[in-house]
Amino acid sequence: MFEEIVSRLCEVKIIPVVTVFDIDEAVKLAHSLINRGYSAVEFAFRSANGDENDFLKAGECIKAVRQLCPKMLCGAGTVINPKLAELAKNSGAQFAMSPGFNEATVDWCIKNDMPIFPGINNPSQIEKALMYGLNVLKFFPAEISGGTKMLKAFSGPFPTVKFIPTGGIDAANADDYLETKNVIAVGGSWVCKGK
Repeated sequence: MFEEIVSRLCEVKIIPVVTVFDIDEAVKLAHSLINRGYSAVEFAFRSANGDENDFLKAGECIKAVRQLCPKMLCGAGTVINPKLAELAKNSGAQFAMSPGFNEATVDWCIKNDMPIFPGINNPSQIEKALMYGLNVLKFFPAEISGGTKMLKAFSGPFPTVKFIPTGGIDAANADDYLETKNVIAVGGSWVCKGK
């Protein structure tokens, strides 16, 4: 399953990251993205105050988009613990992204056949990911962690590792990232600014 998701992300190239808690809004957004040529979306488990109800609502949005927009590759973002990984899986998310490398979250995802792209921004974290058998990783926060220069530096010691940079990426620099050989896709919220 992991390889299939990676293959689809390679085709997608841009993963819009959205924070939505309303099912109707989520479905409209997904249809709008499809009409604009996007075929993937990442629903972030974010809440201003960490309200669990917001996470549950985001899960319901994922479920609705999976049912009503079956062509859309649908992931869960900001998956920072095993509980959110389980919510993502139960909601029908096809992959999970996390801002950092939480061993408990990675363990849960691997044991439960949930493709996970943990966030890294240094060589030690990449080595840890490789110990888990993961060779496609989120690079976060990309711009302030060295951007494309850092990604190019990673390619020497880690030639088999690919990245999905997120954080500080926008319409002005997305192509620079996508032209970097070890990048398969980029993620960002610039695609869906505002309502």
